[in-house]
Amino acid sequence: MNDLRHDTDTDGYELVFAAPGTGAPRDVVLVLRSSRTGPGGHPVYRDRTGIVCAEISDRGEARMLASGGHQRLRHPVKVRRTAHRAPAGATSA
Repeated sequence: MNDLRHDTDTDGYELVFAAPGTGAPRDVVLVLRSSRTGPGGHPVYRDRTGIVCAEISDRGEARMLASGGHQRLRHPVKVRRTAHRAPAGATSA
């Protein structure tokens, strides 16, 4: 299911995760706003694979959401707002 919004400027965030066991920032995942809202009433953002999902408040607080079974949810050490340009030719959903 493709529920990502394809506006010209899609609002999104970079989720920065620490390397396991080190605490040092390592993995950065771009998540884009979807058409869904989370249990707290805030927008749900997900990466293009649909695996990484987070409900993110207007204050930049992220609540990681499971997108499938057997996931071990990691919490980001940092949440950075970003503006992402949709590819040319993308249509609005």
